[in-house]
Amino acid sequence: MKKRKKSIPAAHQKNQSKKNHNITHGPPESFVKELINIFNANDLVLFEQKANEAIQRWPDNPIGWKALGNLYLMQDKTADALEPLSKCIELDDFDYQAHQNLGSVFLKLRRLIEAESSYRYALSLNPNYPEAQSNLGLTLLELGNLEEAVENYRKALTLKPDLALSHNNLGNALKELGHLEEAEGSYRHALSIDPDLVEAHNNLGFILFDLGRFGEAETSFRQALSLKPDSAPAYSGLGNTLLKRGQWSEAINYFRQSISLDPITVAAQDGLNKALNNLTPYWHVPMMNDRFRNDAYYNALQNAITPDTSVLEIGTGSGLLAMMAARLGARQVTTCEAVTEIAETARAIVAENGFTPPVTVVSKISTKLEIGEDMDDRADLLVSEILSSEFLGEGVLTSIEDAKRRLLKPGASIIPARGSIQFALFGGADIEQNIRVDDVYGFDLSRFNTIVAPKQIVFRNDLNIELLTDETCAFFFDFAGTKRFPSNERKIIEVPVHKAGRCCGIIQWLKLEMDDSVVFENHPSNKNPSTSWQHCVYAFPTAIDMLPGQVAVISVFHNRSTPWFLFEGMK
Repeated sequence: MKKRKKSIPAAHQKNQSKKNHNITHGPPESFVKELINIFNANDLVLFEQKANEAIQRWPDNPIGWKALGNLYLMQDKTADALEPLSKCIELDDFDYQAHQNLGSVFLKLRRLIEAESSYRYALSLNPNYPEAQSNLGLTLLELGNLEEAVENYRKALTLKPDLALSHNNLGNALKELGHLEEAEGSYRHALSIDPDLVEAHNNLGFILFDLGRFGEAETSFRQALSLKPDSAPAYSGLGNTLLKRGQWSEAINYFRQSISLDPITVAAQDGLNKALNNLTPYWHVPMMNDRFRNDAYYNALQNAITPDTSVLEIGTGSGLLAMMAARLGARQVTTCEAVTEIAETARAIVAENGFTPPVTVVSKISTKLEIGEDMDDRADLLVSEILSSEFLGEGVLTSIEDAKRRLLKPGASIIPARGSIQFALFGGADIEQNIRVDDVYGFDLSRFNTIVAPKQIVFRNDLNIELLTDETCAFFFDFAGTKRFPSNERKIIEVPVHKAGRCCGIIQWLKLEMDDSVVFENHPSNKNPSTSWQHCVYAFPTAIDMLPGQVAVISVFHNRSTPWFLFEGMK
């Protein structure tokens, strides 16, 4: 990975030009000792008073500013810490601890570029500062510079091997790079230093889950819960582990406990949904027969492919898109498929249609592809259809990030180039009778709705669906222009009601910008007789009568693999 140029904030550059740090007369030694003793006694109220006294009496000396900034940082008053720590650095630009602490302020405020600069500046003053090395690694991890993050964590641990949290964070970076066994080792090393580090127990559980060692994963999640009984991630991880082992009732219980602690834990919401509604792969044949989808991909490929184009496809399926690319004249097409049986079938289909070569089917997940082994060189064009009906369910973000980092040439084209999750509030007697039950033959059956999965796929194409609001974009993803997508996103969106009706819930669909001219959207008003991308609905516990002029308040959130919608109320 190409490292970005190390930058220094403008304020640092200005102070650095002075090449000195003349500090004016400050408080006497007795005052400083008193300040330290108050802090050690944990009398933080008096400590704050003394820090402000130092600022009032010696405003041009950094000690009071530094003490106040560090206190606010320790108390999680992050925004309040920014001004005093910045002032401290203005007075003493050579205080590497202040630069490190200012970096921590920027990191908590999600001002990642400034955090990186502050940590780098601290390390330029003191290269043997393990905390700054570790925090720089955390910042680089958030920025998506994974290899450099690993390098910084290892430097920190060389300087101070007993930093349990740094071992844990090194594991996180290694996991992002796909080095699962190494990540496991880092989490175990963290726990050998601090056996009570709940975060490491949870992370170890997740990595063991990913490695298919479900019994050990269960043990790790249970250990996390013994240390922290209100750990929502541990309940969620344990629920998913039990779900994998076929223990449905226990899994549902743990998912519900996770949701009660944190309603926006998407993994728990999704796990509970899976446990309540065991879906099967329904989508292969209708996907192949979806004329609108096929036209959109073909037109975009036609716009992008030249005789010199090498193509990478993620998700072979039947081999249809790979053969489209070959028919349009691509020089080489490499297509990968994780499911062995599907890959073998696609390989035969490609051969039967006369496209071997230029098409090569590789039976691997895309993150395991290697240049020189599976591909001669990086590709000029990526095409994929790894989008679920809810958009994120097939790991599209992770796959595209990895492909851009390892498998594509700089500036490579991507189809689709952009995509968004669209939604609206909906009603209609037809759809309501397919997602909820109330009165039947004079019997009140509404209680049955409590054991029906709230998130459902609408498989039928003949149902009347009335949109009570305008279509609204929940999340927009620029596949071509984004290096790394956030781990979690949450928004509160206010949606005006424009049509009176009985609202059953929220309906979600996809909008794909294949390139600058070709757009595909499975809007609810488009009646497509054959499609793999169905509409996804989030049913309300009780239908709500709505009128024009009202405003619905909706929480939308995702964790990179699943979106979720919650109705918060009306305004």
